[in-house]
Amino acid sequence: MKIILTLLSVLIIVITFSGNTLSNHKHSHKRSRKVSEKYPSWVIKKNLIVNSKLEPRNNIIKLLIDKLEATEGIGVQVTKTEFLRLFSRRESRIVYKDKLIKYATPNSQNIQKEEHNNYTNYLLGQDKINEGVNFLNKYSYLLEGAERKYGVYRQDLVSILMWESGLGKFTGNSRVFNIFMAQILFIDSAQKFALNKIIKKEGANPFADSSFREQEQKRISHRKIYAVDGLVALLRYCKEKKMDPLCQKGSWGGAIGYAQFMPFNLRYAVDADSDGVINLKEWPDAIYSTANYLKVKGNYSKDNKGRRGAIFQYNHSDEYVNGVVRYSDEIYKRQLQ
Repeated sequence: MKIILTLLSVLIIVITFSGNTLSNHKHSHKRSRKVSEKYPSWVIKKNLIVNSKLEPRNNIIKLLIDKLEATEGIGVQVTKTEFLRLFSRRESRIVYKDKLIKYATPNSQNIQKEEHNNYTNYLLGQDKINEGVNFLNKYSYLLEGAERKYGVYRQDLVSILMWESGLGKFTGNSRVFNIFMAQILFIDSAQKFALNKIIKKEGANPFADSSFREQEQKRISHRKIYAVDGLVALLRYCKEKKMDPLCQKGSWGGAIGYAQFMPFNLRYAVDADSDGVINLKEWPDAIYSTANYLKVKGNYSKDNKGRRGAIFQYNHSDEYVNGVVRYSDEIYKRQLQ
């Protein structure tokens, strides 16, 4: 879903400046390049992970390697040697700096709340309502089957899939490995970078409020652990399924497929079409996996409290829950008309 919000922002910018001349585009490109050059020179490298004796650089890296080598957990064990070998590949070095800073900024939660509210209003437009109703009708056999099996309203499934990936249109093109690795290595410095920009722009330091500073430090610490768990799940799952972890693409938050599952939630993915492969970019598996997650992880039930509680497990945001429920109710009402 976050990838959709980002693309919406880009669309607004494109529309706003579509009348510019070629010359203006060239100047704009130069200005954009200048701004990007001000970003810190973050590059993912092996020597940031381990020292010359191949010992972890810090406790977070040690935790990561311990979880990779554990005998229990999602997928299969990944050795330290296998993990470190990935850093010899050029594509492992990329840092999506703008995405990292968006997570790290002290304004992150306010930004996401505003985006969720804006996206709710966007989805309640006639075109998006029609799109949801059309999806309900087109895939009724899958949605009704998932509802019978898991007890999840089919309109809730459509609403979540709309929120998460625009019904499959936006699944992200970022390397999930790099997303998590950059958060583990650089999110602290990204927070400092974002904080300095806020101070320079607004003339005030939000961390002057000690309680807010402590809250943000906890959020960043939690994000690093979250990234460790995401990366561990990705690598172990890919080894089990004989997939290249550096080729797995997803959103700027590291979520995968139409259902936008985080790697550690792949345990809830199901092979609905019984073809021997779980593919979250095919509708049978995406729809049934979403329903399975809501039922098993979210303890979904069809009363208001049960619906909202399960949807909150999908994304821990009240604004997200409100938006999903409003869109779900609206497309169901329209379908009955």
